[in-house]
Amino acid sequence: MKIAVVAVTRRGAAMAARASAALAGLPGAEVEMILPSKFASGYPGTRPYSGPLADLCGELFMKYRGLVMVMALGIVFRILAPYVQDKRKDPAVVVMDERGQFAVSALSGHLGGANDLARYLQRKLGCRAVITTATDVHGLPAVDLLARDYDLVMEPFEMVKAVNAAIVNGETVCFYSETDLNRVLPLEFTIQPLECYDRNRQVEGLHVFITNKVIAGPPPGALFLRPRNLVVGLGCRKGIGAAAVKEAVEEALRCAGRSLSSVRLLATVDIRAGEEGLVQAAKEMEFPLVSFTRDEIAGIFRVRGEELSFSQYVFDKIGVGGVCEPAALLAAPAAKLILKKKALNGVTVAVAEEAWP
Repeated sequence: MKIAVVAVTRRGAAMAARASAALAGLPGAEVEMILPSKFASGYPGTRPYSGPLADLCGELFMKYRGLVMVMALGIVFRILAPYVQDKRKDPAVVVMDERGQFAVSALSGHLGGANDLARYLQRKLGCRAVITTATDVHGLPAVDLLARDYDLVMEPFEMVKAVNAAIVNGETVCFYSETDLNRVLPLEFTIQPLECYDRNRQVEGLHVFITNKVIAGPPPGALFLRPRNLVVGLGCRKGIGAAAVKEAVEEALRCAGRSLSSVRLLATVDIRAGEEGLVQAAKEMEFPLVSFTRDEIAGIFRVRGEELSFSQYVFDKIGVGGVCEPAALLAAPAAKLILKKKALNGVTVAVAEEAWP
């Protein structure tokens, strides 16, 4: 996590140095201290700045995942307001006073991790972490924290606020999950295996489904938390269009009964990795596209050939007996094929599923 620590005064610089030293001990943290030019010389390795603070902070807001601002909270509100977009994208922002009395979680408390940063500074510096998110205040779990910790996609995202509000208000929230998450959910919640959901039986309260599966007839206002544990393998003819690739991926997932939101990446053979239609489709669907050599594909045919479809036609054309199935398994070696090779308008598709969490 890249963290910028910013101060504006001489005393603030001293506090920023203490905060930077503490944050340097946070696993995975890359910390940069940024001070006005006239104070930076006293702190080796510090990045000096001159000019408007608002311009500097606009740059930092886009490049860093955490900002620790040693200054008045009002200043931070004014300079960052034009850059705030979405809690899924905004960095964590913690505001500290110059004496180090408080560490205020000001923005992206849950998904960005500002609450965690404030608590960390409290442990290391003895300041008081100021956290105002309702679930934290009442000692309750938040559904967006559950999603963050298990790398789950929230859809529709607008329902997150309603579910968290229901939790705070003591209303019923029914969780249905493919895997046992009881250890992270409080006992007063209704937690059931996914197969217990009955669309014909009305249950009071909001519903949260933790699954990559498409649920027929979900209740109105349901929230889905999607694990990203699917890999889609793709083969295609030369000159394929992006629309055909996207349609093939979506149709394959419909056949598998799985959600597009649970796709982690697309995989293909190296001789198709530069195919414009594949590249464009991956870009439009916002999935990474990885590729494997024909030697790698031949290798997995030797090891797991009994799981794979073999095409003499494809073998004669490119020297391996298939692309989509082996590419999916190479991208996710511990996965299982849940949809074998399916030919769809010039595209071959296979879907592999990994265990989770």
